Amino acid sequence: MEVWEDIAANAEAGARRLVAEYGDRLFSAAVRICGNESDAEDLVFRTLSHAIVKIRQYGNRCSFFSWLYSILANFHRMDMRKKGAAAIVLCDELPEIEDFAPNPADRLDFQTEADVVREATAQLPEPLREIIVLRYFEDLSLREISALLKLPLTTVKFRLHFAKRKLRAKLRLSFRGETASYGAEAAQ
Repeated sequence: MEVWEDIAANAEAGARRLVAEYGDRLFSAAVRICGNESDAEDLVFRTLSHAIVKIRQYGNRCSFFSWLYSILANFHRMDMRKKGAAAIVLCDELPEIEDFAPNPADRLDFQTEADVVREATAQLPEPLREIIVLRYFEDLSLREISALLKLPLTTVKFRLHFAKRKLRAKLRLSFRGETASYGAEAAQ
């Protein structure tokens, strides 16, 4: 029996299973989006509570996690609107930039690198951070992200491109020139 079927049959037992199976993954995504654990805990709690109440609206049209994530993302957007977050302004055209795959593991231990990437991701504006989290941390395809966020595929591609460009710049500063040998100079 699927989690959503368990919740529909018995909300209390289904809720325990929901938290056990999806709580950590949602919390991880929420921390990356919010940038702090306190807001992430609140966001996950509201997401899970809402999912339990609205479980009959899940139509099995997408993965259950995608449905949960869409609830989480909508709550986060509402919070951002309430806070009056500054809107991001994106330019119409970006130059073609060669993609690079940095290999700083030769110079930095893996944990340090991961921490630097997480910190740089957390500093991105919310719309860009959300795309990075979904693509690289949650491993969703661009089409899945497009459907989940209800955005045109071209907008998702543009935001991903812009977010990667911003991350390159942040990582270049973090690694203090070490990434230059990995192609970060192309981002200039």
